[in-house]
Amino acid sequence: MMRKLLSILLIVFMFLASAAKINFIYADEDDEDYTEESYDEDDDDDDDDKSDYEKCTQDRDKAACAAYTANAQNSLKEIEDQIKNAENDRDAAAALANEYAGKAEALQGEIDSLKAQITELENRIAELVVQIEENEKKVAELNDRVKKRMVEAQKTMHFNGYLEFILGSRSFTDMLSRVYGVEAIVSKDKTDRETLLNVIRQLTADKKELDESRVKLDLSYQDVVAKQAELIAMQEFYEAEEIRINDELDAMTEERDSIYDSFEDLRALLKTMGVTVNDGFVAAVHNSWISATVWNYEPNFNSGAWHLGVDYAASRGREIHAPAGGVIIRADDSCGDPGYLGSSCGAWISGGGNQVYLMCEVDGRVYGFIFFHLHDVYVSYGDYVLQDDAIGTVGSSGSSTGPHCHIEMYYLGKGDLADYLAMGWNATFSVGRGRTAYNNRCEAGNSAPCILNPEYYLPAN
Repeated sequence: MMRKLLSILLIVFMFLASAAKINFIYADEDDEDYTEESYDEDDDDDDDDKSDYEKCTQDRDKAACAAYTANAQNSLKEIEDQIKNAENDRDAAAALANEYAGKAEALQGEIDSLKAQITELENRIAELVVQIEENEKKVAELNDRVKKRMVEAQKTMHFNGYLEFILGSRSFTDMLSRVYGVEAIVSKDKTDRETLLNVIRQLTADKKELDESRVKLDLSYQDVVAKQAELIAMQEFYEAEEIRINDELDAMTEERDSIYDSFEDLRALLKTMGVTVNDGFVAAVHNSWISATVWNYEPNFNSGAWHLGVDYAASRGREIHAPAGGVIIRADDSCGDPGYLGSSCGAWISGGGNQVYLMCEVDGRVYGFIFFHLHDVYVSYGDYVLQDDAIGTVGSSGSSTGPHCHIEMYYLGKGDLADYLAMGWNATFSVGRGRTAYNNRCEAGNSAPCILNPEYYLPAN
């Protein structure tokens, strides 16, 4: 129900923000839902029984129209903010997904390197195992040979046989040769066996060292793999977030698009009731004359006496009218009248006295107006005024030497008024003051937002 209410409020506001027959003030939050079919010219109920929508569309009651559309500006800004926030969240999720994907990919190189090292160690360990087994086999064979020789010697020689072998020598020299020969055979077996055992010891030590390195590498590998898994999980989470937010954005965009699709139908309906869009500008101060124009009070532009608007002089109390239908975005009457030259009184722009700020849409373009030095202020923030509606009276509040209305005009860009209302403009419409504003003149080729010469658009009567 709230989604439907928001949609209806935004549809009505977006049309009425382009129309020129309605006032804009705050409304009750619990207005009833209505659609085009709610309009019934034959409704005979008492006015008290009619909804604000019915009073607006049937009776063209400005206050009722304003009451019904009051929350539309905030609602539009809210949905636009939601879309903007969702877009930011989506972009942030996409960025994080890419960041974690990059980190996971970077770890893959480390994982591949560790795997290669582990594979190399495993191959070296396997080679050592083979070498150890081969050398152990040789030791076993040597042991068997020595054992076999000793057994044979015991069978055939024993001690007496060994003596007979030695004593059977033909000469002393022969005897020494036989003794040395037996010792050489025994010593050679012993040396070969010891050499093989040393090789086995070294190979076993090397294998142990490699096994320990293999364990460390395996731990490092498992740690990096676990980190990569965490990164991939985070990547997948933010990818899912991006998809989820995109789905929400699609729904919000579809809702907004449906509002825009309904806009032309409502526009056509209200046109049949005589509610039309602004086709141009009308005079703001009737029967006035221009007492000062733009851009400077002095011939020398370096004097600092910048004048960013046109002064329409008239008698105090002469009504000031809206050049086009639009929305009041600022209004203040806190300054006394008359003021004096040099007074700093002004709620937003110093010396401007009592001020009114108006935004309107004309021929698909959005403009901003500032009215200074008012005596009376008839409007308040959020009011939607008709073209030529009185918004206040000529005065001399603030820094002023006589009754007049100083009017500044700004071009904000092409589009719908509703979109521009939601942007939250500052008191200078983002153009600045003094030389900064002068340098941002539209006539100098600057793009929106830029400042205009009101004399080109607003007649003096």
